[in-house]
Amino acid sequence: MQQMLFSDPIKLNAIRYGEKEAISFMEKRFTYHQFNNRINQLGHALQHIGVKKGDKVAFMLMNCNQLFEIVFACSKIGAVFVPINSRFVGPEIKHVLDDSDSLVLIFDSRFSNEMMAISNEVRTTRHFISVGGAADIAAFEYEAWISGFSNEEPVPSETLHELHRISIMYTGGTTGRPKGAVRTHRSLYLVALLFSIEFSIGRNGKGLASGPLYGAAAFSIALPNFFVGNPVHILEKFHPIEVLEAIEREKPTSTFLAPPMFDAIFSLPENIQNKYDVSSLQSIISVGAPLHTSTKNEIMKHFNTADLNEFYGATELGGAANLFPENQRDKNRSVGVPMLGMEVKLLDKAGNTVQSGEAGAFYVKGITLFDEYYNRPEATAESFKGEWLGLGDIGVQDEEGFYYIVDREQDMILSGAINVYPAEIEEVLHEHPKVADVAVIGLPHEKWGEIPIAIIVLGEGESANQEEIIDFCSGKLAKYKIPHRVDFVDELPRSLQGKLLKYQLREKYINNVTSE
Repeated sequence: MQQMLFSDPIKLNAIRYGEKEAISFMEKRFTYHQFNNRINQLGHALQHIGVKKGDKVAFMLMNCNQLFEIVFACSKIGAVFVPINSRFVGPEIKHVLDDSDSLVLIFDSRFSNEMMAISNEVRTTRHFISVGGAADIAAFEYEAWISGFSNEEPVPSETLHELHRISIMYTGGTTGRPKGAVRTHRSLYLVALLFSIEFSIGRNGKGLASGPLYGAAAFSIALPNFFVGNPVHILEKFHPIEVLEAIEREKPTSTFLAPPMFDAIFSLPENIQNKYDVSSLQSIISVGAPLHTSTKNEIMKHFNTADLNEFYGATELGGAANLFPENQRDKNRSVGVPMLGMEVKLLDKAGNTVQSGEAGAFYVKGITLFDEYYNRPEATAESFKGEWLGLGDIGVQDEEGFYYIVDREQDMILSGAINVYPAEIEEVLHEHPKVADVAVIGLPHEKWGEIPIAIIVLGEGESANQEEIIDFCSGKLAKYKIPHRVDFVDELPRSLQGKLLKYQLREKYINNVTSE
């Protein structure tokens, strides 16, 4: 029986589109035939150092063509790829390597110092391979290493099945230490197919990858291009001007940009923004947080040839819901309707489905769901109600069936026995012309239980005080929702996907409160 093996479309495209460009990065460009050959060489090289079916191959890389070669080579030989956040430092890297039982680590040679620091402490990692240059700790340098191996299709040590593991992707860790979400060949194969349909990524297009490819969002949105035979151009990391330059030069038709990336682009001087031709774009996909209305309006004005999709997803499943281009103007802050292959429901604390307009916890089930958290049976059991996975967000559904995220479950503030949703306060504060970024968290309070405080990043050259911000909220928010205190900071802690790391803010502020 034919299986949905994750690398099969690449093997097929080496036949279907052999001489068509598959991937480009910096000055390098590879056709599908060349790309498949390099993947095969890496597959043989990994097998040569003893990697068998089920073994874990971790990588810690900036965006590069080798990242996709590792992913597809692991698929061909039945290994399991484990992406590591390229911003991680020693203890965090060690946590992922040990937690996932990784045998191999392929890393950017610029991260050599971090690797040296943990090389003698890791539990299962035996092979270190560097990319982009030699490193003292590395037994091999990637390019020299794979060049000595055959480009014939590698044969896995055991027969592969679509329900076998293909990856362990670590959650963003917005609530603490990341957990490894186990995904199968079938799950990732279906993500690529469903995203192709959902986001109109068809043949004869081109992808641009500028978001961090160790993260599920940027990675998943690049995949449909490889499946349908499009080229993908990769930027090593996000930079607003480099993205605009790449759009003009490479003429991509689709790309992923998270809300903070859009904000960075629109913070550029107007003459710089308007200098570049961005008319090739047909599909822009955003995820990470619902776009603020002002940002959305700028996207539709600046990238006026592109359809905007905003989807709601998680490392554990791909996409749960999507707001289609035709609904963007009349459904502000919505995450849309369930995506193809998925079901969504909102439940109260007793496990009952809530009525339209009532807040409830998001649960999702569908054909791309992860299997489990690796070696965490308790965390897995805690996250599921039967087949339904809890996403840790509170939402409401309107009468037309569109979903809205009210807030993260753990971010909700209980003030005087009333639920206060920080996202609602943040939306109002974002309307203030001087505010560039904002987070609202709850602090312990003797009388009210918790009170909301606002932590604000002002726009460049702007100045404001607490009184001005609080006055701005008057009449826009109920009195109990108005922040009791306003702090101004230079930046807020965010993941590269744009997720606000509120647990870090809470730790900092609550520790200050308790030590005062």
